Parts: sequence; structure tokens; C-alpha cells
Amino acid sequence: MIAGAIKALTGWRGYVVAALAGIAIVAGVLAYGRSQHQAGRDALAAEYRAAELEAWRQEAEKLAGLSAMLEDSLTILRDAEPRIIERYTRVQVEHPLPDGCRIDDGRLQHINAAVSAANAARQSGRALPADTGSPVR
Repeated sequence: MIAGAIKALTGWRGYVVAALAGIAIVAGVLAYGRSQHQAGRDALAAEYRAAELEAWRQEAEKLAGLSAMLEDSLTILRDAEPRIIERYTRVQVEHPLPDGCRIDDGRLQHINAAVSAANAARQSGRALPADTGSPVR
């Protein structure tokens, strides 16, 4: 049987069979290469997405930390010297400025005290200074 098959593959038939076998091998290698290439691209895309998610997680943690620090600072400022803000608010409510009017000296003094206290607290990183006890006008 094998001898008969070998005899049938002599001549031009042998070349055709060899050519078909060669084409099948090349097609198989190309298909395997294509599938490996796609698998590599998929793995790279998954790795890239994981790296992006990790960067996003780190940025979210950083922002959460900054938010907590800001909230702590605001709490310290609110607790340390709410009187400056309350004093200005009270003056603003008790003596509102009419349209086109200048700011009086007392109101300007309260505004400057609040700005100075906020700037001092921001620059030094500590709470606002103690109340000077100036009267409300």
C-alpha cells in the first residue's frame, strides 16, 4: 500500500502534493503567528488598562488625602477664630452698605483683620491668632 502510494506520487503528482503540503504548512504557521500576535496585543492592552487603573487609584488616594487635609485645616480655622467672621457678618447685617456707598472705617478694619488672620494662618500653617477684642461697630 505504501509502495503504491509512493508510485502514485511520482512525476507531476508528487510536485502537486508537495506544493499543497508546503502551502498547508505555511498557512498553519501564518495562522499560528497571527493568533500569537493577537494574544500578545490583548495581553499588552490588559497590562496598559491595569497600569491606567493603578495610576487612577493613586491619584484618587492623593486627592482624598488632600481633601482630608483641607477639611482638617478648615475645621481648625473655623474652631480657632470664628469670631472674626461672625463679627464681620454681624456688622454686615446690622449696618448694610447702600448702593454706591463707601466702606466705613470700622467695616474696613474688620475686613483687614479677617484677611490678615487668614493670611497669617495660611503662611505659618498654624491656627488663627487669638481675638484682639476690638468692639463691633
